Amino acid sequence: MTDTLARPNPISSDRAPRRGLYLLAGVVGLCVIAIASYLALAAYFLRSEAAQTPERAQFFASSIDDALTRLEHLPYVLSIDESTLDALVTGNTAELNPILDDIATRAGAEFVYVMDLNGKTVASSNYRDTDSLVGNYYTFRPYFRDAVAGGAGRFYAVGVTTGRPGYFIAEPVRDAAGTIQGVVTVKIGFNDLSRALSGNGELVLVADEQGVVLASSDPDLIYGYMSPLSDVDRQTLEEQQQFGDKTLFSLNWTPESARRARLDGTAYVWTKAYLEQEDWSLHLLSEVRNSRRQALLYVAGGLMTLLLLTVAASVYRAAQLRSALSLSNADRQRLTREIEERRIAEKKLESARSELAQKEQLAALGQLSASITHELGQPISAMRNYLVAEEIAADAQPNALWPQLSGLVDRMQRIVDQLRLFGRTSASDTTTFPVQHTIHAAVQLVQHTARKAGIDLNIHMPDQTITVRGRPERFEQVIVNLLRNGIDATEGQDAGILHLSMHEKDGSVVLTVSDNGHGLGDLNIADLSKPFFSTKPSGKGMGLGLAISGQIINEMGGTLYAENGADGGAVFVITLSIVDVANA
Repeated sequence: MTDTLARPNPISSDRAPRRGLYLLAGVVGLCVIAIASYLALAAYFLRSEAAQTPERAQFFASSIDDALTRLEHLPYVLSIDESTLDALVTGNTAELNPILDDIATRAGAEFVYVMDLNGKTVASSNYRDTDSLVGNYYTFRPYFRDAVAGGAGRFYAVGVTTGRPGYFIAEPVRDAAGTIQGVVTVKIGFNDLSRALSGNGELVLVADEQGVVLASSDPDLIYGYMSPLSDVDRQTLEEQQQFGDKTLFSLNWTPESARRARLDGTAYVWTKAYLEQEDWSLHLLSEVRNSRRQALLYVAGGLMTLLLLTVAASVYRAAQLRSALSLSNADRQRLTREIEERRIAEKKLESARSELAQKEQLAALGQLSASITHELGQPISAMRNYLVAEEIAADAQPNALWPQLSGLVDRMQRIVDQLRLFGRTSASDTTTFPVQHTIHAAVQLVQHTARKAGIDLNIHMPDQTITVRGRPERFEQVIVNLLRNGIDATEGQDAGILHLSMHEKDGSVVLTVSDNGHGLGDLNIADLSKPFFSTKPSGKGMGLGLAISGQIINEMGGTLYAENGADGGAVFVITLSIVDVANA
């Protein structure tokens, strides 16, 4: 029995290796496909590049031909000009210099100069410069010798005087008998040509018949030679001073085939074109790695697409699983919501019952307070009158004879006042009234109490009249209650201060009552507005003032807010909508 239980399941034991083999085979197959695709795409892009480069190479060659022939007419035009011949015959060449300067500037030539038969420059467009050509001899230049011999001179060289490369075009100056009197030469700068080649984004080389690079999109390759120079070529270059003081160097150039070459170890697609004007060759080089990089990007894009499809399939399957799980949990969630809704409904019902009980209690207390205040008002007034009469008879200060009895009478009077305030009803309809007048009336009622308690009342209100809608006598009750609460809160302070300020904001009037008393602590307006809730000691109140005040402000369409002041004390804020009397 033990042997039977310990024997592994052959189906289960084979499943894991098979999965591993399938995964390995899939990875190997994907790698093979990716490599094959890369090789095929690289070959395709190389063929496409090789097919497109001859046309671009010929375009560059034609552009250089155009640049070299752009000013070939200018030496001939100057050679047949009478002023040029007169200057050479008379030797008065000073007036010719500014003319050549203006012509060079307008034609865009680097230099325009005139030489006599000895090869001496007698006039030049750069006669003002420190490196002026005037007075220099150029008999060693082939273009001069060709022009003196009666032909047109063409030659590339680095200027001996300026050190800048250029293409020289020369024409002989003949008199009426056809005798050559001198040579006119125009130099076309080569630096601008190299800069133009560098803007196409490809590697371009322009080489002369000896293989020396004359212009290139890469300035570091200029004056390098693509094939070894023979001793004869080197001697000719030194005699003609074609490259001035420039040092020629060997390029790391290796042709691999008719269309492939390497330069400095980098493989290129090589396209060669020839110029018509000179026996020069143009070499257009496109890096092989660009085609390989493009093929690699295509393969990477294909793999990324495959990966995204795989991820999308996985996400879709996961979404189906989540959907099934969501459906399986629907009943449980619905039951949870029903239980929570029932709890919320029970809380709302309990709150409604509590609120209804408070309202019933307030209604009953309102009826009771009316009868109590009526019954106790006259006895308390009589007691106060008796005390005052005794004090007058004894010529004593107020509350001097029986201070304890006077205090008890005051406490009884405050309780009766709160009951009267709670039970008071007004049959008058709402009306518009100025807020400032009602506030002044309320201040008058509490001013004596504040003065007696040693509390300063600071009142700040705007000069313009602000009007609201409501019952002015009930709003006065609110202000009196807030001021009395502030007096009670600051009573006993060394420097009790009670601030009342008012300002307009967004079509509403904001009235603020603040003090420097003990503050609200952790209480908020909701706690303070509960009926019979009071922080005052016994006999100081019944906890109905703020509850009634909040009810009055709500009836007026406003809000009552309370918070602790930043510097201590409590802050009560009333916000009411302003009524335009003209449109009321």
